[in-house]
Amino acid sequence: MKKYRYFITVILAAVLTLSQNVSGQDGTGLWVSAGIEKKIVKGTDLDVEAEYRLTDNFRDFDRWSAGLSLSTRLFRTRDKSFNVKAAAGYKFIRVLNPESIKYKGDSLDIEDGLDLQYYLDGGHDFNHTYSYYEDRHRFTASLQASCEVSRFKFSLRESYQFTCSDSVQADRRVYRFGGVVEKYDPEAEDFVQVKEPDTDNMVTVWKGGAAKQVLRSRIGVEYNIPHWKFDPFVSVEYFNRIDKEWTLAKTRLTAGIEFNIAKAHYFQAAYIRQDRNDDDEPAGSVVSISYKYSF
Repeated sequence: MKKYRYFITVILAAVLTLSQNVSGQDGTGLWVSAGIEKKIVKGTDLDVEAEYRLTDNFRDFDRWSAGLSLSTRLFRTRDKSFNVKAAAGYKFIRVLNPESIKYKGDSLDIEDGLDLQYYLDGGHDFNHTYSYYEDRHRFTASLQASCEVSRFKFSLRESYQFTCSDSVQADRRVYRFGGVVEKYDPEAEDFVQVKEPDTDNMVTVWKGGAAKQVLRSRIGVEYNIPHWKFDPFVSVEYFNRIDKEWTLAKTRLTAGIEFNIAKAHYFQAAYIRQDRNDDDEPAGSVVSISYKYSF
């Protein structure tokens, strides 16, 4: 056990160091998950998993989720070198959407998301939506094929993902700079410049209530090192928005290791890099650590 603890510590330290070196200004996220896999009948398994996520160098809560899935083997060769599996599942997701600031006006030179004081000092109109929690429901159906060649294992997974969110209320600050206008002054019998009052109101808006369809295509390869419990793997996954004319939403690269320190106890440590922001995750680096008990 001491030997395994040493290698686990070294591997996790290497993953953390790698994430810090390549993350740049994106910050680093942390995904921690734990699950249970129960064999129902031969070739069919039930999985239950819970996950907790942090962003911004592990400082801010992003979301937690809990879900279950059922997978079954559709085909396997006699030598077990080629497998085809199908799976379906449901996941409940509790998300904290961060605050957002959007400029309201005609100028193209002013960006959204700047510091609030920038808009106030410059006398600009803006909407400041405060952070709010949102509940999402995700349904998935997938088909995966894997092929073992020598000590390599190649896999291809196609997964359909439908996500819908509940409508929730959020607080929004609506600021409008009064500006200076010209008005006719009867006493002066001329037009004069008058500063109109600023308006600063708090309103409630409805957020969420939308649905999203995504096709996730993942290609991966694993390597079984002889006489070694730590197996490295890499994968690339493409997220295509079916509901937006098959637009590529983002790409995810993953590299890590899988290992078990005792029978039925499986661990995975990985570094993940995503190239674009979306409403699921921010772009940048992620350290992923997961545990599964299988029986």
